[in-house]
Amino acid sequence: MLQQRTEADSLPLVVDLDGTLVAGDIAMESLITVARRNLRSFLCVLALVLFASRARLKAYLALHDPVDPEGLAFRPAVLDLIAQARAGGRPVILASAAHQANVRRVAHHLGLFDAALGSTSRSNLRGKAKLDAIRATLGEQRFDYVGDSMADRPIWQAARTAYTAGIATGTNGGVRLHRGAGVLRSLVKAVRPHQWAKNALVLVPLVTSGGLLVPAEWGAALLAMGCLCVIASSVYLLNDVLDLRADRRHKTKRNRPVASGELGIGHALLASATLAAVGLGVAAALLSPLAALAIAAYFGLTLAYSLRIKSAMIADVLALAALYTMRLIVGAAAIGVMPSMWLLIFSIFFFLSLGYLKRFVELNASELEPERLLSGRGYLRGDCAIVGVSGLAAGIVSVLVILLFAAEMADSGEYAVPQLLWLLAVPLLYWINRVWIMATRGEVDGDPVAFALTDRRSLVVAAVLGMIALGAKYGTLTAVEGLPIVGAIAAGAV
Repeated sequence: MLQQRTEADSLPLVVDLDGTLVAGDIAMESLITVARRNLRSFLCVLALVLFASRARLKAYLALHDPVDPEGLAFRPAVLDLIAQARAGGRPVILASAAHQANVRRVAHHLGLFDAALGSTSRSNLRGKAKLDAIRATLGEQRFDYVGDSMADRPIWQAARTAYTAGIATGTNGGVRLHRGAGVLRSLVKAVRPHQWAKNALVLVPLVTSGGLLVPAEWGAALLAMGCLCVIASSVYLLNDVLDLRADRRHKTKRNRPVASGELGIGHALLASATLAAVGLGVAAALLSPLAALAIAAYFGLTLAYSLRIKSAMIADVLALAALYTMRLIVGAAAIGVMPSMWLLIFSIFFFLSLGYLKRFVELNASELEPERLLSGRGYLRGDCAIVGVSGLAAGIVSVLVILLFAAEMADSGEYAVPQLLWLLAVPLLYWINRVWIMATRGEVDGDPVAFALTDRRSLVVAAVLGMIALGAKYGTLTAVEGLPIVGAIAAGAV
């Protein structure tokens, strides 16, 4: 038992671990990590969750996935309180429902605690059980306590000063050390609504099929787009849970709600399942069977990408290109038209280029040695050059597809001024080369599609491409013959 102290200012400070000293839940993170290793691990974890006590489950997880304190997100306000207590000569105790082995690892890593209390395979140190363990250590001596959850309220009631890094303490004079963004606000950030712009690809078949003036087709296309947005957000949440530890080591992704601990794993998984059910349910109820099937296939591929494909070299960028192309297929199925094969072929190569660009940006910004594997990916740092060459080559092939398409459409009668289609290659070639040069210079940060949506020149290129396509579809030859370049193309073609 720790030595009794009579001075009020020297009362022990007892600190919780999960959600208090660190953002997140060590056992939940280990459960996700162990369960996804292989089928055997998944079945073992599932059996323990269903049939074993929490104490036994935590012991199993601590044995098979010992916590790495270097990868934890410590709360500065709690560390400051601990530093003040130690400066005043007060004993500091780490008491947690996490397994004792993990609690001791964290305590040893920080070197700030006089004792470390945690769960064992027979006892889960939570709520009153934790209070009993504290009493067994301190006797009847009073103490200050820092916690975060409903389970800590019996301990707050027994403490002299109740500090919280989460919910209100329910006591008079409780002191808040950390004020989070709130579940709803964190959830809105985690679903990444800014990424929904990618799903505007669903509307492309509506434009190319000439259905812009048909309200029913607009309704079906927008509904399909909404379903994809909801499903994409569902997978973003799941992906953040699966990549939590890797995100914490990333300079920007560590600020995501799940990685930073502002959104709990349980809340994220519940929201993910709900959004997936809503997206698939609405598609099945309100869209055509073919469109619903296409959306379900998109969801299946995104799940496969998050669970396995994203860590497989080459397969990951092929999957990314396929996901973008599937948006076009969903859009075509929603309005009941056959997607153009030229459009699909162009999409595969163009988005394959952007997929490689995404990996190139990650590799180019990495500080790893050339022979080190990028975390969560199938690429070495030394693969940067070949990834760049492959991506640029795929982009150039997409320009070639545009030229072949323009040649095919010359006598098809589908375009009023098919000669204008040749001009599509010019701004597209400019943009592909520009974005790759910028990426090589380190001027493209993160997702290239997100970069394009915020880059002024990229938006200008997109507008020029749109005007050329609309002019080719609905313009007249007389209107463009006065333009020198277009007039020359038209004269040579007719």
